[in-house]
Amino acid sequence: MFQCITCHGELIEESPCLRICSHCGNNYPIIDGIDIFIIDAVSSLQGYIMEMNEANSALIETINSLSDLEKNKGANEFSERSEVSKRGMLGNIKVLEEAYQPITAFMQNQPGDDNVLAWSSVKTGTTYHDMLPYFYQDWFGTPDFGKLKTQICAAITKHCTDRRAVAVLGAGACGLLHSVADYFQVSYGVDLSLPTLLAAKTFIQGKPLVFHLPDGDWKEIALTPPKSLTSDIHYLTTNVMNMPFKNNSLSLVITQYMLDIVSNPAGLAQEIRRVLKPDGLWINFSKPFRAAGDPPELGMRKLAELPMFFKKQGFDVVNLENTRFAYLNIENVSPEVDIFNQLVHFFTVKKNECIGTDERYKSVTRFFKPNSQVWSEIPRIVHDRGLVFSRRKSFDGKGSQNEWLEIGVMGHTFSIPPDFAILLETIFEGINGQRSLRELFLIQEKAIGLTEESFLHLIYILNVLHYLIELNSIPFE
Repeated sequence: MFQCITCHGELIEESPCLRICSHCGNNYPIIDGIDIFIIDAVSSLQGYIMEMNEANSALIETINSLSDLEKNKGANEFSERSEVSKRGMLGNIKVLEEAYQPITAFMQNQPGDDNVLAWSSVKTGTTYHDMLPYFYQDWFGTPDFGKLKTQICAAITKHCTDRRAVAVLGAGACGLLHSVADYFQVSYGVDLSLPTLLAAKTFIQGKPLVFHLPDGDWKEIALTPPKSLTSDIHYLTTNVMNMPFKNNSLSLVITQYMLDIVSNPAGLAQEIRRVLKPDGLWINFSKPFRAAGDPPELGMRKLAELPMFFKKQGFDVVNLENTRFAYLNIENVSPEVDIFNQLVHFFTVKKNECIGTDERYKSVTRFFKPNSQVWSEIPRIVHDRGLVFSRRKSFDGKGSQNEWLEIGVMGHTFSIPPDFAILLETIFEGINGQRSLRELFLIQEKAIGLTEESFLHLIYILNVLHYLIELNSIPFE
């Protein structure tokens, strides 16, 4: 079922904690039963430790700020809510530490490596702490999520005749994965957030989850695990733009709130087509999206404009409709919250026999196999996906200040390490639509000093995973 994500070689399960590619020797660790399909996985796992520390630091900073407020103002109209909030934040710090503990334990036995590229392979801007509201949405019996499950299960019953293997992309809290698992012989929950999958897997296997909901005035949420399943469920951490599934291996792919957040919807469609069996189905539930090259002045694609998009990617439309979804509705926890009733595209499409679609899929192997052709490719910044760098400062009024770097892409902003910021600035300043990757490599070699291998790894990240640059698509055998 699985293959190496860089050379597509066969994988050998060396031990319950490790898979090794028989062709290129890449190692893919397994942590608490979750497969990690990330390039340079051991170094990349440091990114999760970084996000845990950042989340904890932000919570502690807020706790200290509230405590200082109490000292300065004494008892006031906010005192009770302040205490509830502080207790909730302290509780969530423990929840975070528990979810990240398997990663921390694994890293203690690994050699240290300050690989600046590895961090970017797992950085999404969404931490496990950000995902906690989705555990409430998936498992607390929210009405709209119940309707969603019914809608998707009905589509499976009506259209999906092959029930051997399903993958839920962006599985998150895994409520949807759990709902469809009984329909298939084997099910896969796919997400880039390893801590979120670790928490979801532990919960589904029977351990209650108790946390505090930030948007719900930090009130406690106690989730009861679902009834045990006889279904064969697997969890894997990987980027959906380059999955470890073999060609033509899945009966169904489900995406939830995915097309509207991925960097390259067409690239995702091509990757989904690759892993689907002939006549395999793709069911989607997400906000309207805009593909690269779409006129930004027209906004997101309308429903009537989707069939042509799918046809170009090698799919036939089975069902296509607009629906509404009350996104993260927590009014039962706190009545004084906004409810986001979103327009959602719900569709079912089928992989067709369109000749040439798979040929348009640019294999990632050209970034990892020694070859000369890739160095002749001309990188260009993808229109409407330019990076915005910013340096931010905060002052506490006591003579101290904090300073950090942020990167913004299509409205998503998150902090980045200074060395990675310098690397990206050097690369993007060198891209002019005429320089080849070889010329760009020579420019950064003087300023940064990446090896050829590391440089091509970076181009893979920028082109395949985040689609910030596009290449002139010279075929590679």
